[in-house]
Amino acid sequence: MQYIKNINVRGLKKTLSGIHCRTFMLSLLAALLAGMVVAAHLGIKEDALRTIERTLDSRNDLARLYFLDQLGKYEVLPETLASSAAVRAALQEPEPAKLHEVNLALAEIAARIGCDRIWVMDLSGKVIADSRWRSLDAILGRNVAYRPYFQDAVEGRTGRFVGIGATSQALGYFLSRPVIIDHRIQGVVALRVSRPFKDFEALLWKDWQAHGKLALVADANGILLMSGLGSWTFKSMLQLDPAQMARMRQSRQYGEHDFTPLGMKTVRPVTADMRFVQFEELPGKTYLQKAYDMREIGGRGYLHADAEDYRARVGIPTGLAALAAAFTFIAVCFLVERWRLQAELLEAAIRDPLTGLYTRLYMQEWLHDAVSAHLRHEERGFSLLLFDIDRFKSINDTYGHLVGDDVLRGVAQLVGSCVRTEDLAVRYGGEEIAVFVRIADPAEIMLLGQRIRAHVEQHGVMTSHGHIRVTVSGGLATHAVGETTAHLFERADKMLYEAKRAGRNRVLSQWE
Repeated sequence: MQYIKNINVRGLKKTLSGIHCRTFMLSLLAALLAGMVVAAHLGIKEDALRTIERTLDSRNDLARLYFLDQLGKYEVLPETLASSAAVRAALQEPEPAKLHEVNLALAEIAARIGCDRIWVMDLSGKVIADSRWRSLDAILGRNVAYRPYFQDAVEGRTGRFVGIGATSQALGYFLSRPVIIDHRIQGVVALRVSRPFKDFEALLWKDWQAHGKLALVADANGILLMSGLGSWTFKSMLQLDPAQMARMRQSRQYGEHDFTPLGMKTVRPVTADMRFVQFEELPGKTYLQKAYDMREIGGRGYLHADAEDYRARVGIPTGLAALAAAFTFIAVCFLVERWRLQAELLEAAIRDPLTGLYTRLYMQEWLHDAVSAHLRHEERGFSLLLFDIDRFKSINDTYGHLVGDDVLRGVAQLVGSCVRTEDLAVRYGGEEIAVFVRIADPAEIMLLGQRIRAHVEQHGVMTSHGHIRVTVSGGLATHAVGETTAHLFERADKMLYEAKRAGRNRVLSQWE
């Protein structure tokens, strides 16, 4: 009995030891698997959110580039018109003959650059000249002092305003500048362009119809300006207070629209910028929404991804840890490749493909930093050399546009070879090349300008038609502390014009 008892005790201990070992190992394995599943789930969830966010960010970048390109080209036009001798003369002496001359000039400029309308107002807000003076919807004699773009201009600022045209009832972008005569504001020049908004809304509609991509563009008050669904336009995403309503009514920003609520409900916030939302007019659908600032039009953009897409990305069976790890690795490779492609796209966006010079998009960032540095440190000044190829149109007409491209490319290389690495050469537009130099000494800048001019004249350009002698004319302006870049370009452009008028193949500055 004692023997049997001893055997039973040893067997019981062995059995218990095996049970404890297997339980421990199973528990450890279960804990490890649970940890892997949880880690995989969290990683997949985070990766899915990041991937969707990157896709939305890319769409937003394209939208910003679109508006920067489509609206940015009009930025300097009001300033140029405000300095026009004809406009100034009409404001000083609004005689019929002078006003007629301005009407003709405005009509020609509007037709050439694609503006809906360009008009001139006196200090009371009365329109005295209109590019559409011959049309039935002409606004000659109307008073538009209630418009914010007019009020900004008479206070000495550039007016930027998005709203409905008083006669066209079409959504447009308004730009205005004061006309300053003898150091006093004597009137206002304004323009309106609507084509970029129509084209962009058509793109949103196409994306919605073809791919179900929902995008909304609203102003700072939350009024929807564009979307893929036409019935949503001018609805309100936010609760408007009476003061906001009164301001919009007073400025007639959106005509007689009543701004009915959109019916958007936040289901759950995800991050500071992202949330799950639902819309009353799209029952049964949930979207992951991200908001973006759209400084180009003074509003906000809202891009959406289908929540089902998000759920599909995180709904991988938690038991397939190894597959989840492989997916994570592939996703990382995909994101790295995506980053590389985005970097290449960025390089294409900041480098002009024909000349290799920097683009105006990159120039804006460079100028912002340079102006800020000059404002903080007076000794960190910079100058602008604005060059234009002499008789470039004649080259195109004589040899063809391919040879014209060769000339433009060759001149850009010659100019770039004279510019230091810390300076900036930009294809400003057409055959114009802007060179920004971090030197504020007029004499030293003039030497550089003359060296570039002589370098181009001496070497010429080898084209597919053979060697062509080319010359350039240039205008020089040195940035003053606190000066706007628009004014800097205006001064340089004026000197360039003087150089052209004086016989070309020369560089002039305001000090000569």
